[in-house]
Amino acid sequence: MNRIMAKERVVNNGEVETRFAGKNLTSVGGMKLFHKFVQKLGVEEALGQRIKFPRREGNYKTGRVLVSLLYALALDLNRLLDTARLQRDEVFQKLVGFDGYPHQSTFSRFLKLFSVSIAQEIGETSISLLSKVRNDFKDWTRLTLDFDSHIETVYGNQQRAKVGYNPKKPGRKSFHPLLCFVGETRDFLWGRFRPGNRYTGQGAVRFLEECLKRLPAGIKEIFLRGDSGFFDDKFLKKVERRGIKYAIAVKLYAPIQKMLEGVSYRNIGGGVEAGEFYYQGYKWKKARRMVVIREEIKEGAKGKKQPKLFELKGYSYQVIVTNIEEWSPEEIWHFYNQRACVENMIKEGMMGYGLDVAVSHYYGANVAHFFLVMLAYNLMNWFKEGILGQRKVKRMAKWIRERFFYIPGKLIRRGRRWILNLPLNW
Repeated sequence: MNRIMAKERVVNNGEVETRFAGKNLTSVGGMKLFHKFVQKLGVEEALGQRIKFPRREGNYKTGRVLVSLLYALALDLNRLLDTARLQRDEVFQKLVGFDGYPHQSTFSRFLKLFSVSIAQEIGETSISLLSKVRNDFKDWTRLTLDFDSHIETVYGNQQRAKVGYNPKKPGRKSFHPLLCFVGETRDFLWGRFRPGNRYTGQGAVRFLEECLKRLPAGIKEIFLRGDSGFFDDKFLKKVERRGIKYAIAVKLYAPIQKMLEGVSYRNIGGGVEAGEFYYQGYKWKKARRMVVIREEIKEGAKGKKQPKLFELKGYSYQVIVTNIEEWSPEEIWHFYNQRACVENMIKEGMMGYGLDVAVSHYYGANVAHFFLVMLAYNLMNWFKEGILGQRKVKRMAKWIRERFFYIPGKLIRRGRRWILNLPLNW
């Protein structure tokens, strides 16, 4: 086929000639839909009203700069250098109503202005938007909080980055934020950005108080799930005093391992057995219920990699501490395993929005970026539900981008109207 289009010139060897002559083109024509959603929520106005600096000069208002960064995160442009793509895309700017798009250096100078307290105001804005989207959880009486932590490895000398527990990159400096999600809706509730030498349970009691303070008053019953990093007597006592029902993975210390063989197990199907016992740890004032799940290791099967599992005499064991007395062991197990969604949420934050990226040398800037990433995560979570109708099964960010954001388009003028032409076969 020698010619593809009547107006397209083809060289003699059959290759299409390349010209940089296209006008009013964009590769992100679908961002207009996301922009309308963000506009409907009033995100720019909410950020502008909440984030106040003692002194700041610039051509862009605070809300506009932050929304510009949110659009970049929504498009997987996670590093400040990547935002140059949107600065060159005048059609994108027209679609979202911008007169221009900040330069990378503008973003860098802007983020340096953030202290930790001002950065947390981005998180507070996310809380207010969450309340708006969920109607302040008016029809809810019970919520589940999923606690987890994440190790963010850095490759420079960022402020407060420290060497700590880092199984993927031992010896590397990192940050170690705590995160809390609402289990029923998968919304990010609150987080705390920390140096990498903090262990998971350090500061967990205070973090719990911060999360509870941000829940609506109408919630009467609170459940909590967490990994073994939160298996700490001080934390458990705080949870119990607040009347919260919990299921937390247990660190399998030697005394606990010794008790596993003496447990009476019963088959609950699928080659899985359940049992329970009560254990009183060192300096504990009372014994706590321990639910044990064991599964026979089949010959030739690979051992499970999760640190919460322990292998003994042909079985793998999982132990969960709980104060929910009225549920059977298998009900506790099924409830706890639902927190696997939180690992997918963190994975979504890492792969989808740059949770693993440290954008600045300055600690306050990285705290601000952390809360922006999680706000972008929430916006996309709400977009999936409210616009795409994805409630039970939610697609990953990459799937959304490929089908709804990265759509080639051409902006044309007809009379007094601007029209965005998108591919007929999209």
